[in-house]
Amino acid sequence: MAVGRRGKYDGPVKRFEAWIPYEVYKEMEAVKQRLGASWSELVQSMWEVYKATRR
Repeated sequence: MAVGRRGKYDGPVKRFEAWIPYEVYKEMEAVKQRLGASWSELVQSMWEVYKATRR
């Protein structure tokens, strides 16, 4: 189990890597910049939206 950035998150963390089309990356980067969010915050936000729509 990865330990990661203990100061920012409670409990264990895991590095996440994905291969996505460059156009998708650029869209995500633009949203990330607009929100002033980190990649971790953006992915967690996307995950919450996904979970909410799949119930």
